[in-house]
Amino acid sequence: MLFSSPGLLRRAVQRGLWLSLLWTVAGPVVAQSSPAECALLLSGRVQDHESRQVLAGATVVVLETQQATQTEADGHYHLDLCPGTYRVQVTFVGYAPETVEVRVAGTVIRDFRLHPDAVALKSAVVQGQRVMLPSAQATATLSGEALQQTRGQSLGEALRKVTGVTAIQTGPSIFKPMVHGLHSNRLTLLNNGVRQEGQQWGQDHGPELDPFLASQLTVVKGASAVRYGSDALGGVVLVQPPPLRDTAGVGGEAHLVGMSNNGLGAASARLDGNLRRLPALSWRAQGTVRRAATARTPEYNIANSAFAEYNYSGALGWRKPTYGVEAFFSQYNTRIGLFPVPDGSLEDIQRAAGLRRPLVTSEFSYDIERPYQQVRHDLLKLTGFVRTGAAGRLTATVARQVDFRSEFDKYGQRNDERAARNLPELDYRNRTTTADVAWEHRTWRGLTGSIGLSGTYQSNTYRPGSRFFIPYYTNLVGGVYWLESWQHGRWQLEGGLRLDRRDLTTKRPERVAGEFAVREERFRFTTPAASLGAIWDPGAHLTLRADASLTRRAPAANERASRGVHNGIYEEGYDISRPAGARGLTPETAWHTALTATWHDNPRLNGELTVYQTLFDGYIYQTIIEPVLTVRGRFPSYRYQQTDASFRGVDATATYQLASRWLLGAKAAVVVERDRTRRDYLILAPADRLEASLRHDVRLPAATRFSGAYAQLSGLGVRRQTRTPEAVAEGLVDYTAAPPGYALLNAELGTTFRLAGHPLDVNLSGTNLLNTTYRDYLNRYRYYLHEMGRNVSVRVRIPLGK
Repeated sequence: MLFSSPGLLRRAVQRGLWLSLLWTVAGPVVAQSSPAECALLLSGRVQDHESRQVLAGATVVVLETQQATQTEADGHYHLDLCPGTYRVQVTFVGYAPETVEVRVAGTVIRDFRLHPDAVALKSAVVQGQRVMLPSAQATATLSGEALQQTRGQSLGEALRKVTGVTAIQTGPSIFKPMVHGLHSNRLTLLNNGVRQEGQQWGQDHGPELDPFLASQLTVVKGASAVRYGSDALGGVVLVQPPPLRDTAGVGGEAHLVGMSNNGLGAASARLDGNLRRLPALSWRAQGTVRRAATARTPEYNIANSAFAEYNYSGALGWRKPTYGVEAFFSQYNTRIGLFPVPDGSLEDIQRAAGLRRPLVTSEFSYDIERPYQQVRHDLLKLTGFVRTGAAGRLTATVARQVDFRSEFDKYGQRNDERAARNLPELDYRNRTTTADVAWEHRTWRGLTGSIGLSGTYQSNTYRPGSRFFIPYYTNLVGGVYWLESWQHGRWQLEGGLRLDRRDLTTKRPERVAGEFAVREERFRFTTPAASLGAIWDPGAHLTLRADASLTRRAPAANERASRGVHNGIYEEGYDISRPAGARGLTPETAWHTALTATWHDNPRLNGELTVYQTLFDGYIYQTIIEPVLTVRGRFPSYRYQQTDASFRGVDATATYQLASRWLLGAKAAVVVERDRTRRDYLILAPADRLEASLRHDVRLPAATRFSGAYAQLSGLGVRRQTRTPEAVAEGLVDYTAAPPGYALLNAELGTTFRLAGHPLDVNLSGTNLLNTTYRDYLNRYRYYLHEMGRNVSVRVRIPLGK
C-alpha cells in the first residue's frame, strides 16, 4: 500500500502546497528570464554510433534560437528551452553532423549517435517516420507536461483537460468520455491503432484502456466516419504509445502517483529496447498497478467506491526500410466498487436527492464489496507494412479482442449454490476480430491519399446461468473507403467516401402464450459516409479550417433489445416496448459542419475558436421513465427513444503572455442539444463551463538541482444546466431538477529535480481546494451522491536507462 495514513498525507501535502504557492507568487529572488529562456529541459548523451564511446566536447546547437552547449566528460548535454518544435544540430570533429527535429512540450531526453565522417563511409542509410498532414477537423493533443499532469487518472478523467470534452460519470470512479455531447456508440477509441471493441455501449462502462501506455492522447472532434467507421460519428480518441526504439540500448520511464482523497497509489513502468547486433529488432514492455480506497466528499465517505486495477502490455517489432512487422498484446484488469443504489419509488428517489448525506456511508477502506464490476480486456494485434516500390505503401492489421465483463449485484444470487460460489448476475463474453488493409499512394501532383478495406466479426454471449440484459448477438461489418488530400500553396483540401454493410443477428428470450421462447431477429443495413474539408493559411499566424460530413449509423443491439437491471439501474431497448406492428429503430443520419480559426505562434496572444453543428435524423437516446418494479426492487429506469435532434456548440481556448514569466489561460465550452421533433431540449447535455488559469514560470539558479519550476492557479466554473426538457412523449422529464452550478479552485506546482545525473519530473497538484460541496449533472448517481472533495496529488516521472 502506497500510503498508510491518508489523513497525515492530506495535511502534509496541503501545507506544502500552500507554502509553495505563497513562495512562488510572492516573487522569488531570481533574475527575470526572457521568453527564449524557458525552463523545459532538453538533455541527452552524444556517442559514437559504432563503438558507443562517449564524445566529450561535441557541440549541440538549437538552430532557431542559436542556443549552444558542449557535452560534458560523460557525453551529456543540457539545454533549457521554451515549448515548441526545434531543429537541433550536433557536430564533432571527425564525424558527420546530425540535425533532427525535436518537439519540446515537457522534459525531453534525446540521445545522438554520430557516424564517422562521410569520407570513411561506403554508404549511408536514412530512416524517418511519416508526418501526417494536418486534419481539417479540430484536433487537440495531450502530451509532455500536459499528459504528465493527468497521470494516475482514468482515460475519461484525463481527457476532460481538452476543451469540448466532458464525461458521463457513474460515481467517483467511472468516467466515460463525451465529445461535443456525444459518447458511447458514437465515439471511437483507438488503442494503438485498433478500434476498441467490447461493452462500450454502457454509460457506466469506462474504457478498458490504460492511459499510462500512451505517450500522446489525441482527440479528433467531429465526425470521422470515413476513416474510422460509422461509430466515429462524434469523434475519435487516439491512445498512442511511443514508437518502438530505433537505436541500440534500453530506456524507458517509471511513474509514481499518490492521491490524498481516496488514498490512491499508482505505479507504472515502461522499458524499450533495441539490439545492437540486430538493429531491425525492437521491443517494449509496460505494466501498471492502481489501487484506491473509498472516495470522500466534503462531508462523508462514498460507500464501496474503492477500486483496483492492474494492466500490462508488450510489443515486438522488426523493421527494415522497405518492410516491417509488429506484434502487440495488452491486458486490462479492473475491479470497481459501486455505490449501493437504494431501490424505491419516485418519491424515494426525490427524497434521497434532498438529503445532505446518503442513507449509506462507510469508513475509509480499500475493501470492494457488492455491488461491483469486474472487467478483463485482452487485445492481440499484428500489423505490417511493405513499400510498393515508388508507388506507395501497403499496411495490413489484424486484431483479436476478448472482453470479459462480470457484474455483481448488491444482493447475492437467489440460488443458494450460485450464491455460495459468489457468481455474478451478469456475465458477458464479447469477442471481436478486426482486419484492415490500406494502401497509401505517394504524392502525385499535390495529392496524397489512401484506399482501404475493413472488416469486423463480433459475437456477444453470456456465461450459463447469467441473467439476461442485452441479447446474444453476432455482428458482421464490411467497409471500403477512399481518402484524398490535396495541398497547394496556402491551401489544403481533403475529401473522402465510405460504404459499410452491417449484418446484425440478435437472440433474446420472450414469453409467448405463457411459455418462454427464443426470438431471433436479423437486421441488415448499408451506411454511407462522406466528408469534405479545407485548411487555409492566410498569414503566418492564422489558420482557418472548415469541414462537413454526412454519416449514417446503424442501431446497436442494446438500443434495440436490452432489458433488465444493470448496475442499480433498469434499462429497456426501443424494440422491447414498441407497439405490435410498429416499425423498429432505423439508422440515424448525421449532417455535421464545423469552422475552426486558430491564432498561433504569436509572442503574446494565441487561441482557437470552433463553431459546430450536427443535425440528426432519427437520433437514438435514452429518456427517463417511472421507476420500474422488478423482483429485485424498484429502480431508476431508462428507455431508448428515437427523434430528430440538433447539436450546436462553441469551443474556445486562449492564452495571453502577461509578462515573460506569467501566462494567462482560458477555455470555454457550450453545447445546446435540441429535440427538433418536439421543439424541446434533450436530457443529459453538458452544462456550460469556463476555466481560467494563471501560470508563473520560475528560472532557478543553475547551481541548484532544480530547474523549470512553475506554479499555476486555476478556477473552473460550471453553470447550472437550465436547458432541460419540459415535456417528453412518455415517462418523466427527470427525477429531480438539475443540481446548482459550482465553482472549483485548483492549483499546481511542478519542477525537474536532478538526481545522480537523471532528471526527475515532480508535480504537486490540488483540486477542489476549498472543499466545495456540489453535484454534477452528468453523474448518473447525482440523485444520491455529491462529488469528491479536496484532493492533493503527487506525481513523479523517473527516466530509466539511456
